[in-house]
Amino acid sequence: MSDQKSITTLTADIYDVLDASKDHTPNSDKAAEYAMRIGGEFATSTLKRDKPREHGKLWASDLGKKCRRQQWYQFNEPHHGEKLTGNTKFKFLYGNILEEAVLYMAEEAGHEVSHQQFTVEHKVDDWTIRGRIDAIIDDVLVDVKSTSSFGFKRYKTGIDASNDSFGYLEQLGFYSAFGDYGVTPTDQGFVWIDKQNGHIKYTSAAVKSAAQLDALARDISDAVEQVAESAVPKAFTAAPYGKSGNEALPISCSYCAFKRHCWRDSNSGKGLRTFAYNQGPVHFTTIKREPNSTVPEITNEGKS
Repeated sequence: MSDQKSITTLTADIYDVLDASKDHTPNSDKAAEYAMRIGGEFATSTLKRDKPREHGKLWASDLGKKCRRQQWYQFNEPHHGEKLTGNTKFKFLYGNILEEAVLYMAEEAGHEVSHQQFTVEHKVDDWTIRGRIDAIIDDVLVDVKSTSSFGFKRYKTGIDASNDSFGYLEQLGFYSAFGDYGVTPTDQGFVWIDKQNGHIKYTSAAVKSAAQLDALARDISDAVEQVAESAVPKAFTAAPYGKSGNEALPISCSYCAFKRHCWRDSNSGKGLRTFAYNQGPVHFTTIKREPNSTVPEITNEGKS
C-alpha cells in the first residue's frame, strides 16, 4: 500500500486516478482479475432465484430483515412471494458490477484491498448463518452499497438506527463479530455509491460495544426461533402518510416480495394500492383521501 493511503482519502484518490488530465498506467493483470469476477456476475444473474429456502441455513443479509414474517414466508410458504422481474434482476446485476468497479479503482488508486468475498459462518443450534464480506480496505472491514441519489443523501452523515431501514448495520455487525480474517480490522463501515451521479463516500459504522454485540446475538437467535415456528409471526404495522388519514407500508416492507399477500385484506379487502410518487412507489393500506390526481396509480405491480 502506498504511503499515507487510508480509507478516509478513498474518494479523492479514486477520482484522482480518473482525472483525464493525468497519466495513469493500469495494472492489466488486476483488470483481468476483476473482469473475470464481473463475468461471473453476468452468468449468475440469469440463474433461477425463486428456489425454496433450505431450513437450517440463514444468510447474513437475512439478519437485517426486521420483519420475521417475511423470513417465515421465505422458508415456509415461498409460493406467496412476487416473482423477481427482469428489471429488478438487472438492477441487482449492475449494483454488483458497480461494487466491483469501486474495489478495482481503490486498488488502482494505491489502496490495499483484501479478503474479497471472504466467507463468514456462525452456528446457532442446528442452524448455520453464512455470508460473504465485500472486502477489507486499508485494514477496514467494508460493505459496499450502491444506492440512488435519494439514498445517498439519506446516508450523508452515515448510518444509525434512525435511517437503517434495511438492517445494514446488523449484517456488518455479523461480519465484524464472527469473521476470522487472520487480522483484526481497525474499523468497519460502508462505501456508498451514488449510481446515478457517480459519487462515492465512506462512512464509519462501528458495531463493537458489548450492548451492540449482545443485541446482535439476540436477533440471530430470534430469527432462527421464529422461522422454525409453525405459526406465522406478526406483521409490521402501517404508518400514517401525511395528514390525510391515509396509511402506507414502511420503507422496509415496500421492498418485500410478500407484501401483497401479507396485506391482502387491506383497503377493505381490496389489497394494497400503489401510487408512483417522485421518491418512489408508495403502497397504501388505507386510503381515506385519494392521492392527488397527478400521481398515477400502479395497477399491475407484482404481476408476473
